[in-house]
Amino acid sequence: MTATTKDHEERPRAKTAGERQRHPTEVRRQLVVDAARDLIADKGLFNVLIRDISKACGVSPGTITYHFKSLDEVLMEVVKAETADFYVPLQESARGSGDPTRELLFFLEGMFGSDANSRRHWLIWFDFWSAAARDEAYGRWMSEHYDGWRSALREITERGVSEGSFVCDDPQGFAIETAAMVDGLAVQCYARGSSLPVETSRNLLIAFVRRELQIG
Repeated sequence: MTATTKDHEERPRAKTAGERQRHPTEVRRQLVVDAARDLIADKGLFNVLIRDISKACGVSPGTITYHFKSLDEVLMEVVKAETADFYVPLQESARGSGDPTRELLFFLEGMFGSDANSRRHWLIWFDFWSAAARDEAYGRWMSEHYDGWRSALREITERGVSEGSFVCDDPQGFAIETAAMVDGLAVQCYARGSSLPVETSRNLLIAFVRRELQIG
């Protein structure tokens, strides 16, 4: 069984009509978002239609349009779900060790997994970048996300400097560069048919961080 097959099998199955009638609104919305996440990663944001999501999650198109104002709202919920499921667990797992070096490297290494979920995450984000460049609401949400992402990098860098683990004169500048390097490497290694392995990208990122912060 492949990782992709296993990932699909673990997702919520389509419900019968009787079961759907008993589901509260938040559960129905989650079924739609889960189906849309896989479709967008497989087909691309701009190739997914309401009827595709309807077929994938076993509900009528009318049910989807009842719970979501538009396909754009489905996309936004998909991206929010990806943020919650991908970034937040990494941040929480990285905290608490008391070692800034371990926390930072664990967090960054986790950005470049070889599993199906990591690849799906980045494929969805590639499409969202394009949408955010043209849509103000998407762009505003993405800007807020990156503000939080850079703040997390800056804060752990500042703590590492104060504890003597890092050497860095400009934690904010380091955070901006690191976030940009993560994105640049992700575009190169997760694109379909890429010749740059995920493992190589991860190693390049960690080497950059060690060099910039003078981590032995």
